Amino acid sequence: MVPRKDSDERYILDLVAEVLAEPDYRWQHRFPTLLGDPGQDGKRRPLPVDGYFPRHKLIVEYWEKQHSNPVPIMDEAMSISGVSRGHQRRLYDERRRTWARANGLRLVVLDYRGFETDRQGRLRRNVEADRQAVAAALRAADILAEPARVAFDGQAYRREVDRGCFICRLVRGAAEDPQEAGGQEHVLWRDGETIAFLDRYPTVYGHVLVAPVAHREQVSGDFTLQQYLALQRVVHAVAEAARLALKPERIYVLSLGSQQANAHVHWHVVPCPPGVPFEEQQLALLDKEKRGILALEPEEAVALVERLRAHLPAWMRRR
Repeated sequence: MVPRKDSDERYILDLVAEVLAEPDYRWQHRFPTLLGDPGQDGKRRPLPVDGYFPRHKLIVEYWEKQHSNPVPIMDEAMSISGVSRGHQRRLYDERRRTWARANGLRLVVLDYRGFETDRQGRLRRNVEADRQAVAAALRAADILAEPARVAFDGQAYRREVDRGCFICRLVRGAAEDPQEAGGQEHVLWRDGETIAFLDRYPTVYGHVLVAPVAHREQVSGDFTLQQYLALQRVVHAVAEAARLALKPERIYVLSLGSQQANAHVHWHVVPCPPGVPFEEQQLALLDKEKRGILALEPEEAVALVERLRAHLPAWMRRR
């Protein structure tokens, strides 16, 4: 028999924890007021839930094959409550739903049929595909609700660009007060040479820009090799922080810009969320005109910065 900690249930719940970035969830949690039927001693004991994610106020149940497909020898056996075990399981399932609703919690069921399994219904454990399936299910249940998305105002963006180098303006603001660095542009990290900050017009959650503090315009020609490698060390650290904090399917790193606008060279670190269709990935993921942009509230941006900052390497956190 597979130990519970190595079970398909635990595997799926660990993927949920990755997608939600809530690793300290409670497995087989028991709420003191969610009670089963009386036992032989007449006492009612708390029912377990497969996984409880307190930060998201979420209960997740994983239904294996025997939950969805009756097994006569097990389901027809009588429970101490005087009903069959199959009937009791259905009663307990509904009891969990009703209790969760009454206590302001959401409950999501992940069925084994939503994943790739063998003939016995055991998961094949294709981690990337399973993570995407988990993310899609959570998104469908509005658990992975991203910040509000609004239409991209190209004219307003052009007016902002025409005000002069936005990175140099950000650097000047950050030098005085990192938390007042231009509205939604929140500084993730800075030293004397490099600055990392949230994109002001993100198409995806967690989009970060990394740029030299000094105004440089050529991606290679304006740097010595040592300067370039030092900046790329920061790019790598930010990409790793985004990977660890947000659990994306992939991290994109690219440098765009133009000599006609946004000439200050910078690198985009873009986490591609799990479950995005292939046709909507890569450059399509950055298409502001088609996708719109995320309108992060100031407190959401600050929370995102703190979430990413917690995963920066020690040499960056010491500064």
